[in-house]
Amino acid sequence: MNKVQAFVEDVRREMGKVTWPTQNELVDQTIVVVVFSIILSLFIFGVDQLYTFILEAIYQ
Repeated sequence: MNKVQAFVEDVRREMGKVTWPTQNELVDQTIVVVVFSIILSLFIFGVDQLYTFILEAIYQ
């Protein structure tokens, strides 16, 4: 039981050292992730369409 209690105390101590982002920083980072995800998905979609076009041209 002492090990569990020591672990919980260590976790609390370490969580006190964490620097949490402000709301503005969090919103900005979320926007970056969403925009990057959209760009990456459009790129993958474009590559998939290109491969589909090439393979259909070859095998027809």
